Amino acid sequence: MTTGPVLVTGVGRSGVRTLVEGIGLVDPALRLGGLPLTDGAELATVDDLGKAAVALLVIDPSSIVGDEERAMLDILRARVASVGVVCSKVDAFWDWPTNAKASRKVLDPRGELPMFAVSAAAALAGAVDESGLEDLAEWITENARPQPQPTPASTRAPAPTPAPTPSMPAPPAPTVSSAPDADGLAQTRARLVRMRDRGRSDRLAAVRGGLTTVRARAGIDLGAGIRAINTTAREALVGIDSRGIDDYTEWVRASVQALRDRLTVTVTDEVDRVRAAALLGIEPARPTPTVADLPPLALRPHAVRRRGIEDAGVIIFGASLGLAAGRLVVAPLEHVQTLQWIAMPLALMVGVVLAVSVMRVRRISAVREQLRVWTGEALAEARVGVDHDLNGQITAADAAIGGQIMRHYERRSRMIGDDIAAIDAKVRGRNPTGTGSGAAASNR
Repeated sequence: MTTGPVLVTGVGRSGVRTLVEGIGLVDPALRLGGLPLTDGAELATVDDLGKAAVALLVIDPSSIVGDEERAMLDILRARVASVGVVCSKVDAFWDWPTNAKASRKVLDPRGELPMFAVSAAAALAGAVDESGLEDLAEWITENARPQPQPTPASTRAPAPTPAPTPSMPAPPAPTVSSAPDADGLAQTRARLVRMRDRGRSDRLAAVRGGLTTVRARAGIDLGAGIRAINTTAREALVGIDSRGIDDYTEWVRASVQALRDRLTVTVTDEVDRVRAAALLGIEPARPTPTVADLPPLALRPHAVRRRGIEDAGVIIFGASLGLAAGRLVVAPLEHVQTLQWIAMPLALMVGVVLAVSVMRVRRISAVREQLRVWTGEALAEARVGVDHDLNGQITAADAAIGGQIMRHYERRSRMIGDDIAAIDAKVRGRNPTGTGSGAAASNR
């Protein structure tokens, strides 16, 4: 295996080839050699490793490095003059700063080596300014230049003594900048103007789209959860009576509470994913506050059923039905001389039993119907309340993320505006007459 002046290596699936393509896109003049290897033992077999002027060790931000990367870095530091660590694929892992910091403690505890966080995929997609590869390519160019070898003092030729010359007046300072300098300033100014708001609309659109998806998904999950609770409640009402009302209402409240807590955690996780994707490359000004705990869920109280005229009618109907059934049962006994005396008490007893049974059935049916109506109304109100809480959480996240993006681009716009003003002042200073390419640069 052979290397080029710039060696890019790392363990498998760390993004070596993609990084080589991205750096080649930023600076085609660099001669890069990509070597995705397994461990340090394989790296030690590279023939001309010492010919590389710069070596880059690519690490995967999805996890913390191990012994393989540490062994590879030791070999590179021993045989290559300039070594850097590159954390690639930062666009795919929102928690890359944590893993990159932990990996740096493993590879370079004293912080002697430069470390870059880049996204080669972003550069290949056209967002070179936001990929971080420009700074990496600049560092490679500076360290890949051949260093001048010092000449020994014994072999150094003595400096010739300058012959005396008549005093000459100093040439006047040029007042008009050369065309290449003015063109370079104009190109730099145009690039700064393009960078001023690049990415802001994309980030805001990603936030709007992501949070809209989170809101729609939360609404679907909430509706499905409420329907599941309602179905289970209808099945539970089949065997309930007046003694189980309190247990039933507490079960409904606990079920809705568990649904709200689950949806709140889910929405929080999805909002964090949207925030991480939208704020990639933007350091937060303060730690992101955690979602405040919501108060316990309270459903509408269950009103105790009051007896009405319908119950009185049921009592009369049950007593009449009971007496009629009792008379029907004891009618054969009246023809027996010795059993006539128990006919009336037996008829009354059968009538009372039937009347109580009818009243009990009526009471249980009324309780179940009342609980069924209460369940539907309580679940409807709970759905509105939970939906309001979730939408409030998503709306607050939208305002916080959008505000952070806007503040970042306001600061960036002010900084770029200062750079543009400095370039304009430099162009005007080199071209005071306001003509030529300098004036053109200041008016672009």
